[in-house]
This record gives sequence, C-alpha cells and structure tokens, in this order.
Amino acid sequence: MNALKVTGLAAAGLLLAITAAMAATPPALYTQTQATAGAAVFAQSCAMCHGADLKGVAGPALVGPAFAAPGNKYTIGSVFTEISQQMPVSAPGSLSHDQYADVMSYILSKNGYPAGTTALSYAADMKSTVPFVSQAQ
Repeated sequence: MNALKVTGLAAAGLLLAITAAMAATPPALYTQTQATAGAAVFAQSCAMCHGADLKGVAGPALVGPAFAAPGNKYTIGSVFTEISQQMPVSAPGSLSHDQYADVMSYILSKNGYPAGTTALSYAADMKSTVPFVSQAQ
C-alpha cells in the first residue's frame, strides 16, 4: 500500500473514532433538579400525547433513534424551540420558561444526556447548535 492510502485510511479511522466518542459521551446540558422537575411537568402536560414512557401515543415518540437519529440533524435549539413554541398542542407556549427548560431537561435525560452542574437556560438553548442525537435504544 502506498503512503497516501495509509494516511487516508488513518485519517478516516481517526474521524470515525472521534465521531463515535462524541456520540458515546453527550454533553451535560442541564441539572438533575431540572430533569426531576421536568418529569412532573411532562406527566401533567405532555404524557397524554407522548406517553408516560416518551414512546408516543397520539403524538410522536420523544426518545430513541426514531426520534433523534444522527441523520435527522436535530440540534438542542431546534427541538427546544419547537417544544417551547408549539407545545402543549392544546395551549402552545402556555408553560413558563422554567417549565419548558425543565421538560427539555427531562427529555434530554431520557435520551442519554447526563446531568451536570449548569442549568439549561431558556434563552441560550433556543439558539443552541449542539447536536441532539438520542443515546437511548
């Protein structure tokens, strides 16, 4: 094999390893307190359409690769914006900013994103370009 092919294969392997590592360790974007509060808001305002297990009923699933696969190219901001502006379907935009951030935190937790020490922020996360790829199966 010539040196150019070996270098190209090594670069491709490195890119694959970096991509896998990024997918395996999503960033911590919310606090556990937010996710816990979000579970309660979700149960009251979202579960009737999206299911208590987030796997969908009348509304789509909000967990797993069918919801947030790498090919969907979702970002935290795009999902957060849709949730905060269009949900709940019976009263879009009716939750407080904190409630929307808490629900998003809960959804992130169920999709394999770890809790951290920095709270999810309504204004900043509407603009977030962090990829949203579910780690849940």
